Amino acid sequence: MIAETLVQPTTLIDGTTSVDAVSDRRADIDAKMARVVELLQESGCEGLLLLDPANFSWLTSGGMSRGLGDPNAEPAAYSNGEHRWIVCGNSDSQRLFDEEVDGLGFQLKEWPWHWGRDQFLSDLCQNRKVACDRNVPGVVCVSDAMRRLRRRLTPYEQACQLALGQTVAHALEATCRTLSRGETEREIAGHLSHRLIHRGIVPSHVGVAVDGRSRLYRRFGYTSATLEHYAVLTVTARKYGVYVTASRSVSFGELGPEYRQDHNAVCRVSAGYVAATWPDAVPREILLAGRRIYLISGCDHEWQQSPQGYITGYLPVEMSLMPQTEELFQAGWSVTWIASAGSALSCDTFLVTDEGAQLVTPTEVWPLKRIRIQGAEFVRPDVLQR
Repeated sequence: MIAETLVQPTTLIDGTTSVDAVSDRRADIDAKMARVVELLQESGCEGLLLLDPANFSWLTSGGMSRGLGDPNAEPAAYSNGEHRWIVCGNSDSQRLFDEEVDGLGFQLKEWPWHWGRDQFLSDLCQNRKVACDRNVPGVVCVSDAMRRLRRRLTPYEQACQLALGQTVAHALEATCRTLSRGETEREIAGHLSHRLIHRGIVPSHVGVAVDGRSRLYRRFGYTSATLEHYAVLTVTARKYGVYVTASRSVSFGELGPEYRQDHNAVCRVSAGYVAATWPDAVPREILLAGRRIYLISGCDHEWQQSPQGYITGYLPVEMSLMPQTEELFQAGWSVTWIASAGSALSCDTFLVTDEGAQLVTPTEVWPLKRIRIQGAEFVRPDVLQR
């Protein structure tokens, strides 16, 4: 199995837990079959067809399709609760089994590429009551149930995300330490993307904003603007089927007073979000507390400028966290918190655990701000000054 689809045994953030000690990929897939059986029983169906790429990755614990421009040719997964199959075109089956699912207990249902997927799936579902994650004629739609299943990451998936987050944070920080004055946002984005792709990580979004451009655009990409004073970098990236998001900021020389004030504010807000990240926490109440921190930090309207967080996992955004969101946090969820004010940004991904929030995208050699909340200390990344 190649590294892009399977976490190799490795020491994780705390220096004690390896992926193999938590679970292996085959065992993770076998355990998911029990969830498939429950879903089939609840829906009264005899087979589950997964067409959504996120659900395909979920059942295969990280399998990914590559090089496909046609969404109607995407591979699918099918299970009757006892056996499981990869359903794909003949152009893709060899690579899928060589690089993605070899040795994981999947069988193959293959269509010739010139037939097209629709007719093959129609034949597969004929005379069967099939549950499907998309609302197509003749099946029972279970898309909402699948989203709920995906949100709660298994121990193996959590270990995968921790390994991914460590590498993503390293790439962000290495880029900040080595970028130069006079480089464009595009060049900096290229450096960051190279570091990720070199490690088998797929960047789904890279953002670089120099010299205050992030004040105008809270959701930024990269342009030909040239770096002179400071830059904010953010990235969302995928490996092993799961996503993480993080940001880091860097400046040449001392920070201006306005940017320092804004950065201090977002560190306090994000620390407040982290402090409140526990199982059974109510997102609406967390966001309300964040608004109070914005207010006392002199940034009372900043929370309205962009989303403050979301649940992540097999999609970059599995569930948005809105001021009216009442659904309680659960252990095993993964949440990305995003605090922004002016041109400053503080963003990282965390696992919700019974011991509180576990940082997925940790700093390495990086300046930190220590913030005390109700007697507990929380650490947030500061601006790297060069």
